[in-house]
Amino acid sequence: MMISIALIWGVVVGFCCLLWLAMGIRHRQAGEPVIENGFIPYLGCALQFGANPLQFLRSRQKKYGHIFTCKIAGQYIHFLCDPFSYHSVIRQGRHLDWTKFHFATSVKAFGHDSFDPRHGYTTENLHQTFLKTLQGEALPSLIETMMGHLQDVMLKSDTLSPSKEHWQVDGIFAFCYKVMFEAGYLTLFGKELEEDKCHTRQAAQKALVLNTLENFKEFDKIFPALVAGLPIHVFKSAYSARENLAKTMHAENLSKRHNMSDLISMRMILNDSLSTFNDVSKARTHVALLWASQANTLPATFWSLFYMIRWEDGSLL
Repeated sequence: MMISIALIWGVVVGFCCLLWLAMGIRHRQAGEPVIENGFIPYLGCALQFGANPLQFLRSRQKKYGHIFTCKIAGQYIHFLCDPFSYHSVIRQGRHLDWTKFHFATSVKAFGHDSFDPRHGYTTENLHQTFLKTLQGEALPSLIETMMGHLQDVMLKSDTLSPSKEHWQVDGIFAFCYKVMFEAGYLTLFGKELEEDKCHTRQAAQKALVLNTLENFKEFDKIFPALVAGLPIHVFKSAYSARENLAKTMHAENLSKRHNMSDLISMRMILNDSLSTFNDVSKARTHVALLWASQANTLPATFWSLFYMIRWEDGSLL
């Protein structure tokens, strides 16, 4: 009897494997890039990609070339690793549903409720806030605020304090991240503590921002995996970091900040008057805005400074 049950289970498992091999594997068609299905049903390459996205992409680029397709969490995702080919893809925008991708990706990564109009919501008024607060007449004031924070961060930092016997040494990458994040964060979200000459309060303000930066880096590190479809609960530290960011951006906390940008103030009003989101979802939309403002700015600042130094110093060429 036991042998019969084991045999039945063996047949069922074997049949499922054959069914997966027959229907769960996508084969490369004419004109398509190389496809890697992975060895695990449904997940495909998800575990490898989630463990180290950069190493995964580099190894596949070396193996397959600049363009390849991988199955990740039930979806086939095309990767383009040649930056000089991006413009060719962008020119085909009429064939690509960027809006659908934007809605789905934002929900997966940041955990807020859907903005998709098909679900009864609209982002039209929210997107208008970018035009009203980041362009035209609003831009000079925003630039002035950003420049003021940059000067405060760089020129009034403890790093340059004459009372210290030795300068604080840091790498260019870490320096750019700290300076640009602090200045950008204060420009958009204001200060948790009022402007004060007191050294202790200034140090406390910097500590709060740097703690936010650590949470941001922890979350940003696994962002590619979230876009690929892996649930954030797989990454406990990143999930905790995202929720910590959201807690600092609850309406009750933001309302206590000083010198907050018009962008955030206006979006808070629209969140309260137009959306049906709960407080957690509203806070997570602000996390999305923080990520959008910093994710590309921080590495771009590093590379800009790196090439400026490289250009000035001919010995590095």
